[in-house]
Amino acid sequence: MINKIRNYFHKQFTQARFFYFNFICLTAIFYLAVEFQHENNTYYNIIKSADRFCTNETDTGKIKSIVLHVYEMMRDRHKIFRNKEKLSWKQGFFKSVDLDLMYGAGSCGGYSKVLSRSLSLAGYKVRIGQLKVHGYFGGHILMEVFSKEFNKWILIDPLYGVMVTDSTGYPVSYSEAEARWETIKNRFPLRYQEEYHYRGIRYTNWDKYGFASKSVKKLGDLFVGKDTMDTLSFRPLLLSTYKVYLVLLISLFTLYHLFNYYCYRRRCKQKSQD
Repeated sequence: MINKIRNYFHKQFTQARFFYFNFICLTAIFYLAVEFQHENNTYYNIIKSADRFCTNETDTGKIKSIVLHVYEMMRDRHKIFRNKEKLSWKQGFFKSVDLDLMYGAGSCGGYSKVLSRSLSLAGYKVRIGQLKVHGYFGGHILMEVFSKEFNKWILIDPLYGVMVTDSTGYPVSYSEAEARWETIKNRFPLRYQEEYHYRGIRYTNWDKYGFASKSVKKLGDLFVGKDTMDTLSFRPLLLSTYKVYLVLLISLFTLYHLFNYYCYRRRCKQKSQD
């Protein structure tokens, strides 16, 4: 068994037609791993530097410190670039969340992605939601983070650097904010109150891929539960395209070798029988 594996990989890395393919794949995997590690370290540094905003060591205090720190960084970058930055080929192809961080781009969507990435790496569960505005989802982007201190999701508007609270200063979830909108709205500027009324939110667009995504939603409703599927947010899992491409490439590369090794063993078996 070990000899067969050794002979298989010897062939894969000594014969030219296999060698170049493997070399290109391993080089791509190494590049994606380096970029992913670099991106992660950038966000770990953001989390560490957010400590200067932390007024207390509670769970919610740490969340709020990261919210304010990210808001300050994104606001300053947005003032400089104003969504008029020119992207490199690399940035245009990968479109990872580090792009939003670098230029303060994307307005509410960019703010939400950067904050979600920061809070996720800080150890918090997050979900991103599309607010319904004028009857359509996506007019504004909000996010929620799960607070262990309060044992519930709490609502954040990253574009304004606001952790939404009620009149007593108690953090609220989106559903609570929607139910108490007439009192909650006073926490925001007047133009915000006029534009957004908290009349619905969508965490995943199950209509995006037509029949395929709608079928997944129906199956999920049946086996997992409608409430779970309605609040399931895929976006935070896809924020780092370096990670997505890395996992995908490693999976395909592994499948390639598993299939090739299976074929190699069959050929060896046939030769021995002949």
